[in-house]
Amino acid sequence: MIYQNLSEQLLLTKCSDSDASAFNEIYNRYKAFVYAVVSARLYDEDSAKDITQDIFVNLWASREQLRNIREFKTYLFVLSRNQVVSAYRKQNIRLKGERYLIEQLDELEHSAEDHRFARELNGTIVKAVEQLPETMRNCYHLSKNEGKKNGEIADMLNLSEKTVRNNVSEALKRLRLNLQSSHPELMGLLLFTLLHPLFFQN
Repeated sequence: MIYQNLSEQLLLTKCSDSDASAFNEIYNRYKAFVYAVVSARLYDEDSAKDITQDIFVNLWASREQLRNIREFKTYLFVLSRNQVVSAYRKQNIRLKGERYLIEQLDELEHSAEDHRFARELNGTIVKAVEQLPETMRNCYHLSKNEGKKNGEIADMLNLSEKTVRNNVSEALKRLRLNLQSSHPELMGLLLFTLLHPLFFQN
């Protein structure tokens, strides 16, 4: 079976049935996204890698629940954020925006609003991305959704790395302005988590 061609929901169902190959495909699809969410909040790269690994270990341990998840990327986002918070409480790790995050822990952790905020923000980003010029939109998609580095994107789109950097930088600027206008209350907490680390890969 070619797992790369399977839909996300079918993969999650197979994972719930303890299909290790399906879980490996889920890991390959989302490891860059999870690492981006985690590393955006930490200063230490090794801690970010360890926490990312722990997240997927925990996913496998609770795999029976995966078939019931309908918005998996949102689920991963919240799970990753909470895993960072949990690691902070248990270990001596430094968080980016630490004081603000700690002030918000009681309000945000395990809150049903988390899912609504993440969905709402993601919807705003999708709409904003659709309005970008084609080259800029393609650079953004390859960087954010596929986790490609600037050099890889340059080769794929037959562009210079400088052009790629300029396009993703301008895309980030436009998205930031859009989010500042539409979601000012979420910017401090979510912007770097969803966008920043994926735009500045070398």
